Amino acid sequence: MPHAVIVDDNLESSETLAILLEMEGYSAATAASLGDARRQLVEHRPDVMVLDRALPDGQGMDFISEALSTGPMTIVMLTGTSDPGDAAEAIRRGAAAYLVKPATIDQLKAVLERAPQSA
Repeated sequence: MPHAVIVDDNLESSETLAILLEMEGYSAATAASLGDARRQLVEHRPDVMVLDRALPDGQGMDFISEALSTGPMTIVMLTGTSDPGDAAEAIRRGAAAYLVKPATIDQLKAVLERAPQSA
């Protein structure tokens, strides 16, 4: 079963997304900060990471390369900021997609279906 980690300081949003991903066949965990995300990477490296742009202890954009250094995974930036420059930068850094909140589960599924390491 593929594993996903949702990194977002909005607990309600991340828990809802975790439930939706579980309904799609993923095991899912949440992290409210980059520190929590680092712990998740050690405990159970995910196949998919859904990463918010702004977190209490740093920027998700800066975390992309660190997360990818632990091994292959699909990273989806999910943010409230609709900025084409940010989107291009996220992709350049290794994200598979840049989705703007409120993104739908169908938008996320479309990204995950294209990703080679997703089940």
